[in-house]
Amino acid sequence: MESSILVIVDHDEKQFHVIPDVEEKALYDRRVEEAKESGRDVGVFRSSLASVYETIDAAQHEYKGYSHKEESPV
Repeated sequence: MESSILVIVDHDEKQFHVIPDVEEKALYDRRVEEAKESGRDVGVFRSSLASVYETIDAAQHEYKGYSHKEESPV
């Protein structure tokens, strides 16, 4: 089964946001694309980990100096 956890990374603000149980990944893909088109440095990917906590921990290790943000940057 594919994970339904998404991670949105905001490189401009050095933050990331984890979204659990995403059913509408296309909505976030579209929001990220719109943000990129407006000049922002953001990205989105689906986590391969089993839980939100594991995903946050892994993102904190991957993106050194970035903080976890409760609100989506897009």
